[in-house]
Order: sequence, then structure tokens, then C-alpha cells
Amino acid sequence: MKLKLSAWLLVGAGAAVVLVATSALAANLGRDALRSVVAACVVAKSTVGLSFPCTDVRLGTPVDDGYALIRSPGFDTEFLVTPLAPLDGIESPELQSDAATSLWASAWSARSNVAAALGRPLGRDDVALAVNAAGSRTQDHFHIHVDCVRQSVDTALTKKADDISARWSRFPGKLQRDNYWVRTVAGSDLAGTNVAKLVAESPPAASNSIEHATVAVIPTTLAGGGDGFYLLANWSNSSAERLLDHSCRGR
Repeated sequence: MKLKLSAWLLVGAGAAVVLVATSALAANLGRDALRSVVAACVVAKSTVGLSFPCTDVRLGTPVDDGYALIRSPGFDTEFLVTPLAPLDGIESPELQSDAATSLWASAWSARSNVAAALGRPLGRDDVALAVNAAGSRTQDHFHIHVDCVRQSVDTALTKKADDISARWSRFPGKLQRDNYWVRTVAGSDLAGTNVAKLVAESPPAASNSIEHATVAVIPTTLAGGGDGFYLLANWSNSSAERLLDHSCRGR
């Protein structure tokens, strides 16, 4: 089936937008660059069924907002998972809806892309998710960073595992110079888990603005031997991305 000329022109225009926006994102110019990239990828997916230049695009449904998977222009192994809807950041109330819940499971699934980019297998505990607060992010389109977890962070959490439960509590110590609240979530993946909603319902959220929240999701093995995750959050307007290791050193 042949595509109409107008469709090809539309895709070409979208590709041009992507090239400009991707260059801007790589150069850290403009806080809306990521939004432009996502919009252009949606045009390509909707018109010719291709995700390029995004790695993948899943169009939304009535019960699922859809997402784009993008290879980070700044690091060899990092990927970004971002909704198709124009949501500014962790402070967007739409992220606490049922339709946005699957975004976190999609981000967790992207760890296979990290391993492929690294060129060797990675274990379940090697990859983590991170979301930066409004004051430390460079893009005002919500996105989840997916890359290797820093070894020192993994070690610190393991040492304090007995102090962490399914209820939010202060982590006894600092992680990359920041204090965090922490809790566990059971499960081998994040299906049905809305991390943004759990953070918004945590005790510190009652007296702190959600836009100042930085969030990380780090896999672990729970006390009973089952798979689970540590959810970490603070409200210091900092960067959870510091908990990641973009070189995957030691992995």
C-alpha cells in the first residue's frame, strides 16, 4: 500500500523537528526540547508506523496514556521513558491517575535496552529508575531515567535492609549526599504500581510541595526472598539521577 505524498511530507517535517530538538536536548538548550522530540516521534508512529527516531513509541488507549522510549543523547547506556501527554514533571496530577500507572512498568521493562546498549547482560538488581525534581531537571516534560544503579548506593541500601519496610521511613544515612525517605514494594515488576501516587501519599508530601520531590526506584530482594523494589524520595529539590551510574562500572 503506497503512502500519499502528503503523509511523506508530514513525516519529513516531523523528522526535521526531531533533528533540531534532539540537538537542542543534547546541548542542554531549551527546557521544551524533549517535548518536541516526543511530538515528532508520535507523528512518525501515527503516520507510517515507525518509532524512529525514538527507540519505541506505544500510542495511548482509553486506559493507558502511552509512552515513548528515547535513547539519551548524553550517555551511552541511559534511556528515557516519557508519556506522550504534555506533562511537565512529577508535580503533574495526571501522573497519579490509573492511566499513568503503566508508565512505571514500561520504564522497568526498558532495562533490557540498557543491557543491549552496554553490550552485555545485566542482572535484575543492576538497573534503577530516577526522576529529578523541578529544580534540578533540565527538561519540563516528565521523564524517567533508566540506567545502571550506582554500586555504592546499592551497597548502602543492602546494609540497611533490615531497617526498611513497606511503610515510609527515613533512610538511616545519606545517599550521594542527600537524605531520603524509603519504603519497599513487593513484586518482580512494577505492574499496577503507581510510584508517583505512592510518593504523593507519603507522610512528607503532606507538608512539602510535590514539585520539589525527587524519586528513585531500585530493585532488591525482600526479606522473605521475593523480588521487590526500594522506593526512595526526598523533597529537597535535588537530583535522584545522582543515584545512577551512567558508566555501569562494575556491572
